[in-house]
Amino acid sequence: MKKTTAQKIAEAQAKKQEQQDELRRLLQQQKAEERKERDKRHRERGAIAEKLIDEKAELSNKDFQKKLEEILKIYNKQNRHSKAEDLPANKEETSEGENEE
Repeated sequence: MKKTTAQKIAEAQAKKQEQQDELRRLLQQQKAEERKERDKRHRERGAIAEKLIDEKAELSNKDFQKKLEEILKIYNKQNRHSKAEDLPANKEETSEGENEE
């Protein structure tokens, strides 16, 4: 028996709805996997940070955060300092040095 246009439309709409449902399910699954990976990364990095900081058991979360911020400030200051050493001298010093030769 030949299908009518209305039946074909209904089938196409049903198929489209199934595809949308499948897409929605897959997107939810992807988000769940990403969330699981992010949570795992946070746990691992938190454990590493805690391991490296002394007195971790006695520190409140706020104090722990302050301690990490202090460490990062020192690290960033050292990085900026070492990067500045790698840069060529400023233009005035370079031009003076070139003129003396």
